[in-house]
Amino acid sequence: MIGQLLTGRYLILEKLGAGGFSETYLARDKYLPHHPLCVVKSLQLSVNSTISLEAAQQLFETEAKLLEGLGQHHTQIPTLLAYSHEHDQAYLIQEYVEGESLRKWLTRNQRLTSAAAIKLLSEMLSILTYLHSRRIVHCDLKPSNIIRRKRDGKLVLIDFGAACQLPEAASNTESGSNDLAMAIGTPDYMPDEQKLGCAQLNSDLYALGILVVHLLTGVHPREFKRDLISGQLDWQRHLTDQAIEPSLIAVLNRMVQSNFRDRYQQATEVLADLQTLPINRFRQRGSGWQGALPKLVVPAVAGILLGVLGIQYVRAQGQQTVSLLSQLQQRFHPSDVNLTMVRDVSMQSGVDRMVITPNNRTLVTAGSDHVLRLWSLTTGAMLKTLSGHRATVTALNVSQNSKLLVSGGEDGTVYLWDTDTGRLLRAFEGHRQPVTAVAISPDGSTIASACKEGRIRRWDVQTGIRMQSLKLSHGGVTALAYGATPDRLISASNDSDRADDSMRQIQIWNLSIGKLERTFAGHTAPIVGLQVADDHMLFSVGKDRGLMWDLKREELVTVFPQDSANAIATSFNEQNIVTVHTNGSIRVWMRQAGQLVQRKSGALGRDLDVVLSPNHRYLVSWSADRRLRVWQLNVSDIHSK
Repeated sequence: MIGQLLTGRYLILEKLGAGGFSETYLARDKYLPHHPLCVVKSLQLSVNSTISLEAAQQLFETEAKLLEGLGQHHTQIPTLLAYSHEHDQAYLIQEYVEGESLRKWLTRNQRLTSAAAIKLLSEMLSILTYLHSRRIVHCDLKPSNIIRRKRDGKLVLIDFGAACQLPEAASNTESGSNDLAMAIGTPDYMPDEQKLGCAQLNSDLYALGILVVHLLTGVHPREFKRDLISGQLDWQRHLTDQAIEPSLIAVLNRMVQSNFRDRYQQATEVLADLQTLPINRFRQRGSGWQGALPKLVVPAVAGILLGVLGIQYVRAQGQQTVSLLSQLQQRFHPSDVNLTMVRDVSMQSGVDRMVITPNNRTLVTAGSDHVLRLWSLTTGAMLKTLSGHRATVTALNVSQNSKLLVSGGEDGTVYLWDTDTGRLLRAFEGHRQPVTAVAISPDGSTIASACKEGRIRRWDVQTGIRMQSLKLSHGGVTALAYGATPDRLISASNDSDRADDSMRQIQIWNLSIGKLERTFAGHTAPIVGLQVADDHMLFSVGKDRGLMWDLKREELVTVFPQDSANAIATSFNEQNIVTVHTNGSIRVWMRQAGQLVQRKSGALGRDLDVVLSPNHRYLVSWSADRRLRVWQLNVSDIHSK
């Protein structure tokens, strides 16, 4: 095929490789400016292929369909550029990823450090979380299918030729299978159930575990044996680095269990365990991918911990490391939150919603009588009443400058208010379902509203004109937040009619083109809140737990412990996150590390509505006895010293 001009557009330059039923070529797109490189994959059965042409064609078509939906929404999966037929031959044209594969890196006889292994695991698990949320199993995780992209150093997962999408009824507790019901993949990285043609979501976790073991030891997986009694893989005897953290070994051992029921069931479970590893004991060495991943030898969490504490980092060895660990353990032993009630107000009507303005001065309540009331947070005095809603108020939000208040109602109406004067500025109508979330852009120029049917509308504050309408493919919107700029909107969705985790997602919208740009998946229960800080950090509040995302790196960075579950109110600043839970307890977490630093159990009682001030100084609760109580919190921020 070298020199062929495919479909009159793609000039074939050289052959890159071949598999059981395909060949790949490097090509140039002659239609586009600068003639960018791309990859052409041709359906071609090898002489040693064990599958039929019909099965190969089905796999090839499946790969095209999967890539079409995946690459556009995840930057670490190649984008499908075209799927064409010419002279009775099928071709896939994909994005070219410039970089080095893990296989090439292995040929230089290098080894990963513990820290680099954890970084690689975390990045790959983030990709698998995205795939598995769509019930897609890659089925061929191996060194040659992972590329370290040259332009940004990120890992990219390629070659979806063996991938399958499990039916909705399949689960990791019951044997699932793809439509072909045969073993597709690379045997040395395949678990037993996949060899039988019954791939599970956690079959990919097995392959990833074997892959990391290969990188840590330098020994090919075919050399490993299983203990006949314990069933454990004997890979540890091949370790040349005796400083591998035992907790990391335990995580890998669980990933590579022979029986899929004994493994981790979800990628998020592995990520959660990685967060608990005693990372400061890892030995730093110069070998590894790109010099043992020099930018990542110290895991991100360790760097954050040291930065927060104001400790100048050095390559601590011996007694210095033990001393540092001792300081960390003493500093992070959870202490009690001091809570003092400063106001107790009796109210005739109930309270359906509450919000505190970003300037920490005003409390806004939405009453069961559909009236909004503004209260002084410091004195407890009622400042204004805002009337206009004809139905229950279901959503509230305040602009960053605290001057605009937006409210949404059960009847689909959205109102915009001036908090200084109490005047109704605009009424927006268009939703046919109850409004579930509202947000105001950082510059106060637009507002966004979402409803139960999954439709998001964006409005111009000055003119009241509807600027945009976005629609989720499944489920309703449970939370909204603008990003750092007015052209980025973040939504959370949940499909109450479906129980699988793929319907609990976070969507990143590019409003300048009105398109869904990125999707995050990781929550196993409905998402109830979204908060953005530092322009690029997103905290998602789920009924399962809290998750922290880096929007710039487009990855999950912190999985909070299960103690963060069932939060009914959340607020965070530069240092801490404060959560209030359904059982009335208050917990304070170190934001970047997910470490619990303060707590108070059952102080507020149960069956409450609660809101927190952004500065963590006030907590307001509403109870069934029709008492609105203002509490002062004494939360000790963790500052550098």
